[in-house]
Amino acid sequence: MRRKHRKKWLIGGLFICFILASIPRIKTLITYSRQLKYYNQEIIKLQEENRHLKEKIDAIKKDPYYAEKILRENYGYIRKGEYIYRIRTETEKGE
Repeated sequence: MRRKHRKKWLIGGLFICFILASIPRIKTLITYSRQLKYYNQEIIKLQEENRHLKEKIDAIKKDPYYAEKILRENYGYIRKGEYIYRIRTETEKGE
């Protein structure tokens, strides 16, 4: 009888030791799993951004009016002989 109890305690103790030794590996696995999920989401987001930018590049290459619009809105380009009038708002006057 005693041997059976001893065997059970030994197996139980080994099992508990195995579980305790595995905890750091399980934590690492969970951390890597979360990082993988985050990076996969980043990849999807960047692929979408790349697609959008490629469409924009194609539009600029194909449509000169669109290219002019981008240059005017984003970079302040004007045609020769044009003038830009800037109107100050009330909030700008106080600054």
